[in-house]
Amino acid sequence: MTAAIGRPVDRVEGREKVTGAAGYAADTVIDGMVHAVLVQSTIAKGRVTAESMAAAAAAAEQAPGVLFVLTPLNCPPLHVLPVDMTWDLPLERRPPLSDLTVQHVGQHLALVVAGSLEEATHAASLMTFDYDTAPAQLTAADVLGAPAPADEKGGQIRYGSYQPDHFVKLDEEKLQDSRGPAEEPDGIRVASRFRTPINAHYPIELSATVAYWEADMLTVHDSTRWITGERRALAAYLGIAEDRVRILSPLVGGAFGSKSFLWMHVVLCAVAARAVARPVKLVLTRTQMFSSTGHRPRTEQQVALVADTDGALLSTEQHTITETSTVAHFCEPVGLTARFLYRSPRMSVSHTVARINAPTPCFMRGPGEAPGMFALEVAMDELAEATGTDPVALRLRNDSARDQPSGRAWSGKHFRECLLDGAERFGWSQRPAVPRSLRRDGIQVGWGMAAASYPGRRMPSGCRVVTTPDGQIRFAAATHEIGTGVRTVMAQIGADVTGMPLEAVIFESGDSLFPDAPYSGASQTTATVGSAVALAGRQWRQRLGTAVTSVSELRELLRAAPELCERLCFTVTSGGPDETGPLSQSFGAYFCEVEVDEEIGRASVTRWTAVLDCGRVLNPKLAANQVMGGITFGLGMALLEQVPYDARTGQLIGEYYLPTHADRPEFDISFIDVPDYGLDPVGVRGIGEIGICGVPAAIANAVYHATGKRLRDLPITLESLLEPFASEYTS
Repeated sequence: MTAAIGRPVDRVEGREKVTGAAGYAADTVIDGMVHAVLVQSTIAKGRVTAESMAAAAAAAEQAPGVLFVLTPLNCPPLHVLPVDMTWDLPLERRPPLSDLTVQHVGQHLALVVAGSLEEATHAASLMTFDYDTAPAQLTAADVLGAPAPADEKGGQIRYGSYQPDHFVKLDEEKLQDSRGPAEEPDGIRVASRFRTPINAHYPIELSATVAYWEADMLTVHDSTRWITGERRALAAYLGIAEDRVRILSPLVGGAFGSKSFLWMHVVLCAVAARAVARPVKLVLTRTQMFSSTGHRPRTEQQVALVADTDGALLSTEQHTITETSTVAHFCEPVGLTARFLYRSPRMSVSHTVARINAPTPCFMRGPGEAPGMFALEVAMDELAEATGTDPVALRLRNDSARDQPSGRAWSGKHFRECLLDGAERFGWSQRPAVPRSLRRDGIQVGWGMAAASYPGRRMPSGCRVVTTPDGQIRFAAATHEIGTGVRTVMAQIGADVTGMPLEAVIFESGDSLFPDAPYSGASQTTATVGSAVALAGRQWRQRLGTAVTSVSELRELLRAAPELCERLCFTVTSGGPDETGPLSQSFGAYFCEVEVDEEIGRASVTRWTAVLDCGRVLNPKLAANQVMGGITFGLGMALLEQVPYDARTGQLIGEYYLPTHADRPEFDISFIDVPDYGLDPVGVRGIGEIGICGVPAAIANAVYHATGKRLRDLPITLESLLEPFASEYTS
């Protein structure tokens, strides 16, 4: 039998997607379903008057087709989430519609339910409010420059700033870290400030929820990538047992982090469904997505590197100010990569989070690493120039054999091979060191590079196996198909471990009734759920007791011994990695070419070489596709993306620009493809996040090489490229 792992297998749901037959949350149709529309605040801070809320609700209730208007005046009391769900995760401490105060523009103030979407939309448009406004703090500078007001509602609403200790549940990933000498040593020093803006996830699929009750059982169809976590949080808000909630999310059309957690509109949809005793459908508008499902927060980073004359690092500092909302915690973990990526005798990393009057931020593809490696890798490019060292040689010189914070070895590391192979494939040796040396058809050309890195993670996961009399093996776990090919690679793992052909194996996901699995994020799903599938497959072969390699053989065996079907239906649980063993981290190297037309301020990425060390590659087609998507995501972050808003009011203005096919460079994607069995029995590390990490830095470094202009704020806009500047390289 031909092995399934390592083959460029097409996505098992691919045909359904390209023909429009694939079903997403918003495609759910249930008899008697009605529609809901959100009403949101237009101010950043203050209070809605009770009189205007009552009047607005009355106006909406009189509109044609309206069945129910949910407001803070009639919302049943919702429970506060347990502390362990809010103190280091972006889940809101204050239940929705629990008071009349406003903490940010776009805060949910009401939900209108009507027989049709048009009727609900019209009724919602009738709801206007009177506000008692209060001064808002819209930036970290506002918070850090003023005394912090007293917290409210027993800490559900908090002000001021703080310095969190670690990133989410990962105690070893310290957000405050000082090692080595207290004083910075003498040497060649580069120090700069870097800024990144608010970024929006902007997935293709809008967030959508369909909720309905059958007696005391709640079923929710939702576009989420953590169905087990959403089940727990939703049950907690509603004050019901978890086994009374079922979450269904068969396919997710993009997310990038925006669908990793329960958002407030889902809670309100469930409350409304119970009130009207009918299924309720709520689909956010594109504008509402900006204020309702998270974003990447702004960062301001101070980076200082000191090296000796040979380019060996003596000191590394990266200090970050970022932002969260007043009702939830989130820290963009910008400085984590600096703690280990390069050998440095002295290390100082810190994170300060300001609570501002803005929506709650959350994970976004490459959380921390994407903005953090932009600053670190641009600073490394500056240091290479200051020390007269080639950028690739500088990174090779400072490569660290072990994880510096813990002293633990890596389970597998091929960073040097990525750098050397990437340089060879790109033709880096032909790069002139002096900026503005390359020109093509009257346009400046630049070559830049940067490192890429992202943790290899794995968590416990369950997996169910059901074997049917017709010889089909169905694996299932409460994980998600978010467009990355999870169902495909899980079927490939299942086929190889059972010894059966790929067509005999199906992997099912997207149902909270399946065995528990963690959220689909942090590039852990293949390692996590794949380990459970591999364990289940091995046990399946043991329970079968004889070797079969075809569906017909299995079918005959089951026909002869029907009791086998029952024995071949079971559930297993796979644990996490060995906490005392080596650490797992993925590495890579990016090389890119840009063209900069200085007459019109346009920068275009024309060529991209990526070499990645992500463990075993299960499906080269899907792996390369993931990396291309991540690079394109990073291209948008570098050149286009920022949420436009009015700095005085916090209101959204303008448009959000994204890369299109016309912005796609010529790709050369390759993998080292060495299994990492220190993390999991499949030998894989995640690919989803590393694709964006280092991308904005490589582009910024290439823009510098093309123009001699060092730009340290993202995105690199037309205006910044046209702005006059003084440089020794200016012609």
